[in-house]
Amino acid sequence: MRGNKVLGGLVLLAIIALLNLPLPAELKLRAATRDSTVLPQTVLAIMGQRCHELFTFLFSARQAVRERESMMDEVARLRHDLRYLKELNRENRQLRRMVDFKEASAHGLLLGRVISRGGVSGWWQSVRINRGSADGVKPQQAVITVDGLAGKTTTVTAHTCDVLLITDPSNRIACRLERTDALGVARGRGVGLGGKTEFEMVRAAEPFQVDYIDKHAEVVEGDTVLTSGLGGGYPEGLLLGHVVGTSLDRSRLYQSLSVRPAADLGRLRYVWVVVK
Repeated sequence: MRGNKVLGGLVLLAIIALLNLPLPAELKLRAATRDSTVLPQTVLAIMGQRCHELFTFLFSARQAVRERESMMDEVARLRHDLRYLKELNRENRQLRRMVDFKEASAHGLLLGRVISRGGVSGWWQSVRINRGSADGVKPQQAVITVDGLAGKTTTVTAHTCDVLLITDPSNRIACRLERTDALGVARGRGVGLGGKTEFEMVRAAEPFQVDYIDKHAEVVEGDTVLTSGLGGGYPEGLLLGHVVGTSLDRSRLYQSLSVRPAADLGRLRYVWVVVK
């Protein structure tokens, strides 16, 4: 208790002494005190500046990350829109081409959209379209594209029908060579069997085959093959494809032709059913 009183008295005396110092001595003391705090103040100022810069950098980096993510989202959206517009433009061109084809055709045509294919093993054998008996579709009607014959209708329901493609081995089509009128019968070969997996087999259809061409008939690569109209089922003059190879059959009495389909059967989206 007594020690506290002594300490308090000393502090009080120091304050009184400071207050009663001559002016020059007071100024010297203040200057010394200020000079002694320069280094700590400088260090604190530098630390404060660095902290401010660090927080500013972190905030700016966070903003930059957000802006980058926003820009990436916008780029992705624009790319999606661009793909959609390109696809829409391609489909519009295809539809305009089909409309022009219908107007120039001598046949009664009904437009149909492909809604499914015949699975992996039947990819090149059949497709299903969104037209049926309610639209006037009947079995055994020819199905064409703007490029050439695709196949014929088989099973028909009220609002759908199956189309047997010309590459199906069971499909038989009476045909002729446009340049020489040599007659033959076309049949499909189905899919190629060279793939290592089941799905690799659907990459491309084999050229279909035309049999019973007179062995003396002149045939050159690129000759056009049309339907002959014989035997019913297919109207005359529909484009089948173009010759890519010739050989004699086993009997050596006839020629067998390899013909590449004119229609792109792997990308069928819209087709015409020949209803008249």
